[in-house]
Amino acid sequence: MGVELLDGIGWTAMSFFASPVLWLAILVSFLLSVRRVKRERNLFRSRTRSKRTDVFETLVPGIIIGLVLSIVSLSLQLTLSFEFILAFIVLASLMLLTGIVRFNLPLWPLVVLAGLTWFVTGDRMADLKDVGVTNWLVLAALSLAAELVLLIWRGKKNLSPSLVLSKRGRYIGGLSSNKLWLVPLVVLVPGSSFETFIPQWSFPEFVPIILFLPIGFSFLFTGQLPEHLMRPLVQGRLITLLLSVVLAAGAFLTGQDVWLYGLPVLLLVHLLLHQRTKRLNRSQTPLFLNGKRGVVILGTLPEKPASEMGLIPGEAIYKVNGEFVESEKSFYEAIQKHKPYLRLEVMNHNGDVRFAQRAFYEQDHHDLGILFVSEPGNKRTKIRTLH
Repeated sequence: MGVELLDGIGWTAMSFFASPVLWLAILVSFLLSVRRVKRERNLFRSRTRSKRTDVFETLVPGIIIGLVLSIVSLSLQLTLSFEFILAFIVLASLMLLTGIVRFNLPLWPLVVLAGLTWFVTGDRMADLKDVGVTNWLVLAALSLAAELVLLIWRGKKNLSPSLVLSKRGRYIGGLSSNKLWLVPLVVLVPGSSFETFIPQWSFPEFVPIILFLPIGFSFLFTGQLPEHLMRPLVQGRLITLLLSVVLAAGAFLTGQDVWLYGLPVLLLVHLLLHQRTKRLNRSQTPLFLNGKRGVVILGTLPEKPASEMGLIPGEAIYKVNGEFVESEKSFYEAIQKHKPYLRLEVMNHNGDVRFAQRAFYEQDHHDLGILFVSEPGNKRTKIRTLH
């Protein structure tokens, strides 16, 4: 028993480091972080955080969730063929290579593979068809559970400030959540499935293998604060998860293959509910827009005076030492008039006013650490229009 356990741990560790999905996800995460830093510098002349935080975000939360879900997977004895895992890895890798975060959803490769089993005949699809329908749907449910938990836990953390143009050509601020998570899930593979490819080796009856699930989430919050729009986003994922559990339970209880046709339904429901929240976001009056509330804060830099004063995204600086300001330029002109003390009247999106104050020093003029809704620092930066 001890030898089999050590053998299983060895195969699991080997599959972790040998998976191309792991290294592709790290590479894509790093490239996305380079793009984010470059864009932030072009827009605001400063970056909000270092590149390594994006790679950390990709790996660490997903590994933690993966450990929990792997216990569930092993308890349910989720069994997949080696051919199924290879096909899933190829499709997941292709979606990672697009560099588009929102394409990384495990439902996509599952639907594609299911479609192949329906429309392609011959011995090549036999190994995919041998995977039980319940296992297909349990894998879908576990991936949706991972997405739901990660969205609740990490979806509104470390957001990146951004700018878009209104139809009238005005600059509108937004907070971008562009997350790529990688969830390692332990599944069982029959040893006979390996022996087909490597007949000279002997394998145990079931080999525990890590299957990486890339999960992407992309959303630009412009109409409401992230904590408000996160509710319908989470509700949509919860509805999809519950539907997947119903499908998996139906397949388990009846043993009918027809339940596999629920996979494209899951994907369609997932996409429609996400689009519904996007339409809700865009239908709202932009929150990050300078006007009667003053000059709107998009973000603050860590360990800077603005962060110490408790200024948060979505608030607007209404007055500086009693003088109304409506743009970044008027804000900095006002603080130069009233040295050496800074007293800000800060208004939230509900119109409530609070005060923030501190001593003001000469170097603070360029080092307050506030990112405002304003024209981009680099005039050649491409700004997309918000439709």
